[in-house]
Amino acid sequence: MNTLPEHFDVFILGAGPAGLCAAIRLLDMGYVVGMIEQEQFPRPQIGESLSPGIHNIFEYLNAAHLLEDSTYIKNIPAKIIWESKEHSYDRPGPDNGGIVVDRSKLDQELLKFAVSKGLHLIQPAKLRQAIHSGNDWILEILNRSAGISIHSKIVLDARGRKGTLLNERLPIAPSVVAAWTHIDDAVVKESFIEAFAEGWLWGSPVSVNRYRIMAFTDPGTLKENSGSHLSGLMSKTALFAPFVNKIRNSSIETCLVSSFVALAPWNKQFVKIGEAAFTLDPLSSTGVEKAMRFSLQVAIAINTYLKDPQSEHPKNFYEEKLIESVVSHTNWTADYYRKAWPDCKTAAFWMKRASFQLDISKSKSDFTLKLEKVLNNDRPVFEKKQVGPIPVDYFLSRFWNEKIVVSPHVSFKAVYAIDHDCVVIKRAIIHPNLELPLVYLDQLELYSFLKDINGSAISNILDSLNRSMAMEKSKKMLVFLLSNRLLVPTR
Repeated sequence: MNTLPEHFDVFILGAGPAGLCAAIRLLDMGYVVGMIEQEQFPRPQIGESLSPGIHNIFEYLNAAHLLEDSTYIKNIPAKIIWESKEHSYDRPGPDNGGIVVDRSKLDQELLKFAVSKGLHLIQPAKLRQAIHSGNDWILEILNRSAGISIHSKIVLDARGRKGTLLNERLPIAPSVVAAWTHIDDAVVKESFIEAFAEGWLWGSPVSVNRYRIMAFTDPGTLKENSGSHLSGLMSKTALFAPFVNKIRNSSIETCLVSSFVALAPWNKQFVKIGEAAFTLDPLSSTGVEKAMRFSLQVAIAINTYLKDPQSEHPKNFYEEKLIESVVSHTNWTADYYRKAWPDCKTAAFWMKRASFQLDISKSKSDFTLKLEKVLNNDRPVFEKKQVGPIPVDYFLSRFWNEKIVVSPHVSFKAVYAIDHDCVVIKRAIIHPNLELPLVYLDQLELYSFLKDINGSAISNILDSLNRSMAMEKSKKMLVFLLSNRLLVPTR
C-alpha cells in the first residue's frame, strides 16, 4: 500500500461495482479518492447475470475491455413460463444483450483498473467508526491489526445491504428468501424462468461449466418445504422438475432478500450509494446496472458539492434521482407481479407483492417525507403505443411549406439537469405527450432551441439544427418534435 494522503476529497466504503464506478468517475474528474474493502479479492459473489445496459456503462468508464473475457457467456437464449401455466415461450439470446460474468474475476479486474487510475486502496480493512468534525469526516479504520485514521470531505457508503441497518431502512416490497444451488452441467445452454403459485425459479449457465438454480419465495413457504427444501419447490414446476435428482446431494444456500430505501441516504456528506441506498426486487434482474448508473449520478452530485459546498443542489439532485428510481421501480414491480401469475388473486405470494403499499408512518425522515409527497401526487397515466419506424423524409415533406410554431400546450418548468459534470437548473419542456419534463433531446437543449423558431419554415429549422449536428440526426429530431406535437403548423 502506498503512503496515504493526509486528506481525501472522497473516501469510499466497499469495492463492489457501485463503489468502483463512483471511484473511477471521481478519479477522472481529478479528485483524491480512497477506498476500503473488507474482503480479500477475488471473492465469490452472486449476481453474475448482467443486463444489456451494463455495456454502455463500462464503455463510458473506458473499461469495456473488462467485459471481453472468453469465459463470460453472452446471448443466452431463455425458455419462460410466466403469464400462463400451460404455455412456455422461447426468447432468443439478444445480440449485444445480457452477459453472465464471473463476478469474482470482474470485480477484481475493475478494482485493479481503478487502482491504476490512482485509487488509494486499503484491503482488507473495516470501518470501526465515523465521526463528523467540522466540514470533514474522520474515519477510524482497522487494517489487519493496525488502526488508521482517515480525513475526508465526503464519504460514500457502498457496502451493499449490510451498509444499512434494519432501523435505517424503509421497506419497499415484502421480503423474499432466495435459495440456490449449482449443478455441474455444461450441456444446458439456455436459461429457464418459471413462475408458480409460491414464487418463481431462475436457472442459468454460470462460470466454470456450472448451472445455477435459484428459487424466490416467501420465508414461510421455505420453512414449510424445509424437509425437501429447494427440490420441493422445483418439483412443482415444468422446467425445473427434471433437475430435481441432480441436486439431491448438492449443498443449498439461502439468504433473506429485503428490498428497501435508506431513511437518510445523504447525511452530512455521508452518502449511501448502490444497494446501501436502495435495493431492487430480485425480479428486475438489473441490480448491478442500476447501482452503477446511480453511482454515475452520485459522482455528478459530489463534483458539484466539492466545487460549491454551500450549494443545496447536490443533495436535492441526489434525493430527487433516488426518489425517481424508487417510485418507478415500485410501480413497475407491483404491475409486473399483478400480471405475472394467472391466479394472482388466489396466490398469496403474488397478491402480497401486487398490492404492496409503502408505509412511512413508522419510518419518517426528511427524505421519506419527500418520497411520500411524490408518491401521493397524482401523475398522468401514459399508454405506451407501439409505433413503427416513421419515414422521415416523407413525414417532413407533409410540412415542408408550412410555418411551424411551438404548441400552445407546451409549458416550461425549472428542473435539475447536468451540464459539464455539474448539477445546474435548466428549463424543461412540459407537454401531455411527454411522460417526464424534457431538458435535452440528444444533447440539444430544447428550451434555447424552441424559443427562437416560432414562425420558421421547416427548411430554416433544419438549417439551424444542421449547424450543430448531422442532417440525418437533424431530421429525426424534428420528426420527434412534430410527431409528438411539440411543434405544430400554423394552419
